[in-house]
Amino acid sequence: MKVVALGTINRDTIRTPDGKVTESYGGLLYTLLALASLWPEASVYPMCNVGEDVWEAVASLLFSLPSVRREGVRKVPCKNNHVSITYDEEGRKEEVLEGGVPPLGWEQLEPSLDADAFCINFISGFELSLDTLRRLRRCASGTFFMDFHSLSLGLAPDGRRFPRRPEDWRDWVALTDVIQMNELEAELLFGKPVADEEEVARFGEEVLSLGPRILCVTLGEEGSLLAERTSEGLRTGRFEAAPVEVADATGCGDVFLAGFAVEYLRSGDARRASKFANLAAGLNATFRGVEEVVNLGKLISSNGLSGAKR
Repeated sequence: MKVVALGTINRDTIRTPDGKVTESYGGLLYTLLALASLWPEASVYPMCNVGEDVWEAVASLLFSLPSVRREGVRKVPCKNNHVSITYDEEGRKEEVLEGGVPPLGWEQLEPSLDADAFCINFISGFELSLDTLRRLRRCASGTFFMDFHSLSLGLAPDGRRFPRRPEDWRDWVALTDVIQMNELEAELLFGKPVADEEEVARFGEEVLSLGPRILCVTLGEEGSLLAERTSEGLRTGRFEAAPVEVADATGCGDVFLAGFAVEYLRSGDARRASKFANLAAGLNATFRGVEEVVNLGKLISSNGLSGAKR
């Protein structure tokens, strides 16, 4: 199995309400390390540009697992994306972006057209153009998973990210098989809350009519919602979050994307995939920083929580 993960690797400065400051690397790195850890038999192909100022540190993390390939990762002569995230007591976050690597070009993507799956994680929202994604979708035959994420964020002159509803959001959504977004992003696009099965059914009718067959809405500590097209019509579900003590919620959506993709590709069952993704994301919330994500697969297996037993 060849799985491409496309996005941006950030340098992160994370401030949590307990006063702790964590310096780490994140963004696409969470998805990449989770994919490789949860499914070591697969070959994981990162597609990303990395700034020369962080290249050595990122490379040592990125290629720490033997299943992660190097071909699609490029060192670029500019400062890497640096994201400062501050969480308040209610779990809300303020995000500031500094620096920035260029978007991916077609020449980087073309060698990956034979991949079985593409996990597209919009960490910055500037990873590739809509036209490039259209071309990729047209030329590749694998399953496309997408985390809408920062496509819903604007960028102020001072680097602050702010929520926005892109006018062309339907065009992006139409280019994937499985679309993921969090509760706030879903509300931004739908124009009303998406917090229960009735609401995800109404939103799902619109989203799935565009082309995807699965919609996942993550709810943080409340778990996730699912809407999927089946031979019998639209089916919805709600899935509980893992009961864990949260240390740092950074990267949970990125790990959810990896967990869902891994189990869906293995089983073809969106409900099993939702349960597994919530488990993986919950365990990630017990870590501080990205370094421990490499142990995710072993942690799940050692607790008897393999895909066959859920």
